[in-house]
Amino acid sequence: MSPSPLRDFLEIPCDTLEEMNLQAQAQRVNRVPADKIREERMKYLTDEKRIKAVTVCFTDLEGRFHMLDYDKKFLMKSSDNLTFDGSSIRGFSVQSESDLRLTIDWPSFYWMPSDIFGPGKVLVFGTVENQDHSPYQGDIGPGSRPTPRASTPRTG
Repeated sequence: MSPSPLRDFLEIPCDTLEEMNLQAQAQRVNRVPADKIREERMKYLTDEKRIKAVTVCFTDLEGRFHMLDYDKKFLMKSSDNLTFDGSSIRGFSVQSESDLRLTIDWPSFYWMPSDIFGPGKVLVFGTVENQDHSPYQGDIGPGSRPTPRASTPRTG
């Protein structure tokens, strides 16, 4: 009898990983409402005991990619109130205004290969906001600037 592993983290075979991410992509393409996707992902995270962490990603003003790992249980309880110290990100905020929020973009949920990101983790993108949930002026995420279509006057 072989000893059981101390930790049992999720590791998904590549073909299954691709299938899961393609299904998520189809939801984005078909414009499934974000609330429905949030509900599905939260249920998945609750049911899948082998996921231990969620990596929330965002970019800074200079386009640097940042990743914050949150314990899954903490993220599930605090998904509407994730905060981080913005003064630690160059160009984001001064020390006196450093508390910023991350709002999770649930449709951007991805299952990642465990040999690169480590087993038991999933990835999702976030939008940086001020403490009052207004868009943070230093974020270059999708909700923080007008889209070209919205800012271009219509003619004719």
